[in-house]
This record gives sequence, C-alpha cells and structure tokens, in this order.
Amino acid sequence: MVNSNKANMTENINQTALVTFNHLLIISQRLEVFSRLLTLIALCFGLMASWFLNSVLLTSYSLVSFLVGLISQYYAIRIAFDKKLFDYLATKYDQFPDVLDELDNALLQLNLKKSKQQPLRSIEDRQKGTLKLFKKQIFLISMQLILAIVTVILGIST
Repeated sequence: MVNSNKANMTENINQTALVTFNHLLIISQRLEVFSRLLTLIALCFGLMASWFLNSVLLTSYSLVSFLVGLISQYYAIRIAFDKKLFDYLATKYDQFPDVLDELDNALLQLNLKKSKQQPLRSIEDRQKGTLKLFKKQIFLISMQLILAIVTVILGIST
C-alpha cells in the first residue's frame, strides 16, 4: 500500500519539470534583491522624514513599506530554501519516492515539518506550496513598491 502511494507521488513529474521549476524560482532571487533595495530605501527615507521633515505621514508610510519588506524577505528565504531542496531532488530523480521520504524525515528532525502523521506529500503538492510562497512574495513586493511610490509622491507634494 505504501509503495503504491509512493509510486503515485512521482508519476506526473520528470527531471526536466523539476529543473524548469527551479529556473522559475530564480526569479524569486531577483525579486528579493529588488525588495531588499526598497526596504533599505524605505528605512532611510523614513529616518529622514522623521528627523528632518517631522512628517508623521511620510514616516508611517516608510515604516509600513519597511515592515512589508521584512515580511517579503522572510518569504524569499523560504523560497530559497525550497529551491535548494528542489535542486537536490532533481539530482536524485531516479530514487524519488525514497528521497521524498528521507526529506520528510530530515525536515521532521529539524522541526521544519509539523508532524509525522501528515501523509507523504507528492512533488506536485510541494511545488504548489512553493508557488504559493512565490505568489505571496510577488504580492508583498508589489505592495511595497506601491507604498514607496505613494511615499515619494507625498514627499514631493509636502
């Protein structure tokens, strides 16, 4: 029964699909650099608005942009970790079901997975989870960029 479940976990995935997915995750790294830049700019602008302009509104927008940037950085770290795991899985494609089980055990030992009672997740489920993180990262960076633009416009008009 367990072996048939393991076989079902890998039937719709191949090594090329894993490599392609990893290349998609490289975009996250580029977005992380952009988000980090926006986060640092928000911090500097917020400090300047607080010290020199005494503007509570500009400081508030900068603070919110900074906090959104920190959250975005958290998602970038999670995605980078997942990317490394998918890189590893792409090299172990021929031993896939066993490697997934070993991966779950390692994550459990490091307290990065909640419990052993959860059923073995397929590679597709793992990819969907990483894509959810990626979409959240994109949303947060978009929000951060909008906040930065609004802050600059408010700063110019003040």
